[in-house]
Amino acid sequence: MNKKVLIVSESSELLSLAEDLEAEGLKVLRVSEPSQAANLAEVEEPAVILVEVSAKGASPRRILDDLRRRRVEAAVVFLAQEISIEEAVAAVREGAYDFRLLGTDREVLKKLVLTALEEYRVFTEREGFLTRDPGLRALLEKLRTVARSRAPILITGESGTGKEVLARWLHRISDRARGPFVAINCAALPEALLESELFGYEKGAFSGALTRKKGKFELADGGTILLDEITEMPLPLQAKLLRVLQEGEVDRLGGAYPVKVDVRVIATTNRDIEAEVAAGRFREDLYFRLNVIPVKLPPLRERPLDIPYLAEHFLREFARTYGKKIEGFAPEVLEVLQNYDFPGNVRELKNLLERAVLLSEGPLITLENLLWSSSQKSLKAEPPTPSRIKPLRELEKEAILEALKACGGNRTRAAELLGISVRTLRNKLRLYRAQGLL
Repeated sequence: MNKKVLIVSESSELLSLAEDLEAEGLKVLRVSEPSQAANLAEVEEPAVILVEVSAKGASPRRILDDLRRRRVEAAVVFLAQEISIEEAVAAVREGAYDFRLLGTDREVLKKLVLTALEEYRVFTEREGFLTRDPGLRALLEKLRTVARSRAPILITGESGTGKEVLARWLHRISDRARGPFVAINCAALPEALLESELFGYEKGAFSGALTRKKGKFELADGGTILLDEITEMPLPLQAKLLRVLQEGEVDRLGGAYPVKVDVRVIATTNRDIEAEVAAGRFREDLYFRLNVIPVKLPPLRERPLDIPYLAEHFLREFARTYGKKIEGFAPEVLEVLQNYDFPGNVRELKNLLERAVLLSEGPLITLENLLWSSSQKSLKAEPPTPSRIKPLRELEKEAILEALKACGGNRTRAAELLGISVRTLRNKLRLYRAQGLL
């Protein structure tokens, strides 16, 4: 856990607070001027920054902008001798964590810092988008400038690259962060059920509709809706979605009038959406409407700096979750990971590390822990022999059955692991049964 706190102040009043925080096991850094804060924060990456501001110095907005330019993700608490309600509210709207009077009780400030530290941990480890890749970090910085708009975002990339994680991060840094974030997988439901889930229905709209039900768009009002695997949406529903985007309103099934909604739409797909448009499986007008802000996530194999970084992160996360005392990796483990191409991307790396932590009985993760499953023998980079060659259809069936077994029969998770849609998985299983292979 990041336990660094940066105090930016010339005042001696915060000396005692610094001592209290150090007594809590935190590392306290100090500078006197806001102009020095961004440089130090860029290097040290503190979780919380306390900044004393005055009418004569830099404004909170300027300080926040400077920190954002340096890609500093800390929770920023402003302190001042005098503040107005308007100034405090404006600072929080600009992204500050809190705004307090400089004379606030030390115990209150200490509790505020400790709470901010815990929220920072949750944000960075569960809601943030973790990366050390320079190109991806530059992309995230550009996205900050458009996150506050209502413009739709289309995120493309291979399965497991973190498209939903990115969508949640975009919601988190937008001005809709206090609103709901609602996600729906367009491949996980049949057409009729998907329609009612998206748009809702009135009582009596169909047999079994005993009460009115709000759809996902209404539930996301004032916030963000994530349409995962958007290319799996049937064409008739694509037309209805287009109307929602154009008019800002939804028609419940059986409804007499449309319902206005204020929703930011983020869509994702692991398919070549332009090819889907060319093949007539996805509406061109909907594609243009969704593709206002296009984002392509690179696969993990193109982000070599992220492999050791994320491996260390997942190791800490799962060691804490499962109560294991693990210090790190045996020397050869990271080398093996960095030489593997990760067809399942970050999701595959995460699964590997969770299993390795569970299997580990010592202070270090070993190759034996990492390569326990036969499905991961490719990590050893052993050359195939003729006796191992099988028809592709047989390998496909084995992969599907192994994924289902690994996911406890959960088709949605198995499809994600395989990088295919639930509909494709369902069709494959139906075919295997018809051929007597199951």
